[in-house]
Amino acid sequence: MPLQQLVEHFNDRLGFHGNSRPFVFNNGVVHGLFGPIQIGSRLSPVRATENPSRIAGYCAGQVLTNSPAEPLYGDDIEHLLKHPLSPSIDTLSILNFDRLSRTVHMLNYLLLPAQSETDALFLDVDPRHILGVRENHGVYFEEIIVRCGLETRNVAITVPVSPAYARFQQQLNQGLENYRSRGYRIALKFDYAALGRQANQLIQALEPNFVSLSANSLDRIREAGMIEKLSQWNALVRSIGGQSLLANVTQIKGSALAQNTGFELVEGDFYGTPYLGWEKTEAPLYA
Repeated sequence: MPLQQLVEHFNDRLGFHGNSRPFVFNNGVVHGLFGPIQIGSRLSPVRATENPSRIAGYCAGQVLTNSPAEPLYGDDIEHLLKHPLSPSIDTLSILNFDRLSRTVHMLNYLLLPAQSETDALFLDVDPRHILGVRENHGVYFEEIIVRCGLETRNVAITVPVSPAYARFQQQLNQGLENYRSRGYRIALKFDYAALGRQANQLIQALEPNFVSLSANSLDRIREAGMIEKLSQWNALVRSIGGQSLLANVTQIKGSALAQNTGFELVEGDFYGTPYLGWEKTEAPLYA
């Protein structure tokens, strides 16, 4: 189905935050409208470390022309777990904003050159979204994926691992397993400071398809054993059948680090310019 028809189809079927026609296809890109916020896409290629010309997928990031809503905190999260279906405006805002963003990214992904069947679109999912849905994670988005001519295995549900959600990890894991049962691939995002025994246990328990680390978190590290630590971490990821990704690589030292410590995949501006799904009318705020 032509992209314009897809946009019209989703405008007829989906409505978010009081906007009955939230999708706009203009100047060759798709935007989503969420109240005063316009959402675009930043699609950055994920490449094979040993052969950066081979693209294995794309990481999707939001490009906003306004700031998102204030985040929820611990007490709010506990409320979502106890009353996941209550018509809380905060709950609905999180779910709708997350779904709208992912749909925008999926539509802009279709504008890229034809992808391999094994390629993945890495889509960030807010942990609060997972906690706010009791069951059937991924059912809603599966309809969108299929309508776009893709399969759930083409999507890597990407979730940051944060101490803020440590006490909700069991619920998060169950939500991710629900996604996996529908064919989605799973990706966990770490910062270097989060690596250690608990991170290793989580990787072994969940067995994600991808585990990523931000190169940004390595810039100020002066730890003598960092190379060995990363090498062992990458070996652990391989042992559970996953692939490790060093993201946000902007300098040659990051590229060299990925090669020397065994990262299988890399992503970042060092390797080339990402596709930006937004009109250059305002200075964007990257999220």
